[in-house]
Amino acid sequence: MKLFFIILFLSFATVYGAPSLEKVSVKLQWADQFQFAGYYVAKERGFYQNAGLDVTLQKFDPKKLAVDEVMEGRSTYGIGRSSLLIDRIQGKNIVALAAIFQSSPFILLSQKSADIQTPRDLIGKRVMMTEDFQDSISVRAMLNSQDVRMGQIKFLQHSYNPMDIVNGKTDVMASYISNEPYILKEKGIEVNAINPEAYGFDFYSDILFTSESEVRDHPKRVRAFVDATLKGWEYAFEHIPETAQLIRERYNGQNKSLESLIYEGQVLKELAYRGNQPLGAITVDKFRRISDIYRVMGLPSNEKRLEGFVYDDAAHQSLLMNVDERSFLHTNTIRYTSTFAWPPFNFRSDTDPERFQGIAVDIWKLIVARTDMHTSFIPSPTWGGVLEAIKSKNADITLGTSISGDKEPYAIFSKPYASFPNVIVTDKKIDFLPGLEALENKRVAIGQGYSIIDTVNMKYPLIKIVEVEDTREGLKLLSAGRVDAVIDILPVVAYLINSGHYMDLKISGTTEFDFDVRMMIRNDYPQLKSIVDKAIDSISVAERQKIFNRYVAITYENRIDYDWVYGIGFAAMFIISIFMYRQFEMGKYNKKLLYMATTDPLTKLSNRMHLDEKLVEFHQYYQRTHRTYSVIMIDLDFFKRINDTYGHLVGDKTLVKLSQILRKSIRDIDIIGRWGGEEFMIICPDTDSEGAYKVAEKIQEAINMCEFPHIHTLSCSFGISECNEGDRIENVVGRADNALYRAKEEGRNRIIVQR
Repeated sequence: MKLFFIILFLSFATVYGAPSLEKVSVKLQWADQFQFAGYYVAKERGFYQNAGLDVTLQKFDPKKLAVDEVMEGRSTYGIGRSSLLIDRIQGKNIVALAAIFQSSPFILLSQKSADIQTPRDLIGKRVMMTEDFQDSISVRAMLNSQDVRMGQIKFLQHSYNPMDIVNGKTDVMASYISNEPYILKEKGIEVNAINPEAYGFDFYSDILFTSESEVRDHPKRVRAFVDATLKGWEYAFEHIPETAQLIRERYNGQNKSLESLIYEGQVLKELAYRGNQPLGAITVDKFRRISDIYRVMGLPSNEKRLEGFVYDDAAHQSLLMNVDERSFLHTNTIRYTSTFAWPPFNFRSDTDPERFQGIAVDIWKLIVARTDMHTSFIPSPTWGGVLEAIKSKNADITLGTSISGDKEPYAIFSKPYASFPNVIVTDKKIDFLPGLEALENKRVAIGQGYSIIDTVNMKYPLIKIVEVEDTREGLKLLSAGRVDAVIDILPVVAYLINSGHYMDLKISGTTEFDFDVRMMIRNDYPQLKSIVDKAIDSISVAERQKIFNRYVAITYENRIDYDWVYGIGFAAMFIISIFMYRQFEMGKYNKKLLYMATTDPLTKLSNRMHLDEKLVEFHQYYQRTHRTYSVIMIDLDFFKRINDTYGHLVGDKTLVKLSQILRKSIRDIDIIGRWGGEEFMIICPDTDSEGAYKVAEKIQEAINMCEFPHIHTLSCSFGISECNEGDRIENVVGRADNALYRAKEEGRNRIIVQR
């Protein structure tokens, strides 16, 4: 009995001790399907709960438009189309939070036998389309561009049953390319699709929105809901089969097959990231273009109503950041700390002592601008104070330092944004120094806490290091004869010698130690490091050089010591050479990263991402020139049996051997890559299906004649498709994939063409 009361007490304590969740709701705009996968995942995997939200997903009701439900307070959030702009112009105070699809999946679908292929074929036809679809800019603009008036079409109430274009209840149905075509295909029904994108009208779709009052009164809740939703979408697109299974089991009012849900997920993923945009990206400029199109068509437009339409938090960032990174920036004000004593990297302006300037400061300003980061500045009188602020977590980042062992227990470091040699400064009477060995038993001033101290101590223990507050103090001691040399990086000493008019000092030599200038970040902020690294990568060579030139330019007084001028001039040229060499090296490094990002590590062929990019490139070329291309899909027969029998190492060797055969069997202009697992794709430009068939035959013969390690023989199945008029990329790849499926169903080791 005692145990019972203890358990009961703990249960109540857990319930009442847990933080309460805020109840919100979101109105779906269509029947349950993969179109809303991100919301299902965010709810089922606890992303909403972790954000402090209890979210109700309100089912689609054709009699209740999402925009009305939100404006009348029955839903907190809704999902809409580009027609939300008209609602905004007409006085509804709604705010667009995120665009889930950068490109609209909307199409007008008809049975192939009806021969409805262009917008003009819609004149006099019956079209099932909802009210918000009719107001969609892509529909209106497409019809207007083809001289078709809305009054020439008979609009019917949408039944949401794609079979109605077959049973005669309508001629055309507003549909999603990811949904209804596949459903009808499963039933063996051929269709035609009119796509506004083919006519140049391609806009946002599935826009998450809310009311102005929700944004004003509950800003943290809005941010939490958006971030959790986007996190759900990220997970859904990264785990399409798993998400499709979840929808099939728990959100499948349409009784869709698992295969159709997976196909829908694959199509929608491409639309969500179209144009290499970050998930959910949304801009005022794109809505402004939509507004301009409305105006040209004579529809109401009001530029002032665009103000405040796009959620401010989503409108300014220009970097591709993931949800965790964006959430981090939205929930944190970044405190940066620095001294004013490290010119030309960070120092006070001579004309305005309150102005903080320098190379590091200007790089930081670019980072802040490109991330829309909220910041606050914590000045420090000394470098030791900077280190202590990062160590104690009283500051989050400092703008210029290098990696050193003593900092690593409490700090992490960004990528380098510049690299310079450490140089030796001496009295101008000293001859050229070949290196640090010439300073043994000499007094050498180095700034306190500078990372070069440990490096010099370790390799040159006989050098007598004098730690000074900063390099400016070191140069004063050197000029007064109290030390024999000063060490710091070249831009710093060049700047200080010039600005301090040290006519008696010169750069006498370089050390073997380079200084990679990085930003130092508190070690529990990995998201900040990732964000800063991305921003550094976005800064071009020209932008860096412009900043560099701003602070390393050399000025002279009338009293000219030409030896000094030549020395400093040489130093400046040396700086520029080192800097440009560093950029050259970084360019090579970036090329290596690009190779890694677009190449399958096992086969060394193009990876899925690169194939997707090339498909877009060839398809756009086809749309401009009508020069066709073909796609060959290749799948190893019984590959699972190879892995199960011989092990995955042999399986990998088989894939590598096959990739070598494929590479040797194609033309230089063909693109070949690993589509995924044991599937490969070849894109053949300027090639019809007959030409692609000959390529496949050549490959098939080479495979059949090859002796594979361990397994000896291997066969493959081939599916081929050619790009036709009106096709989207998904159509071409889908036909090739279907042909491949048929090849395997009909016995494998064969080539099937689907036109």
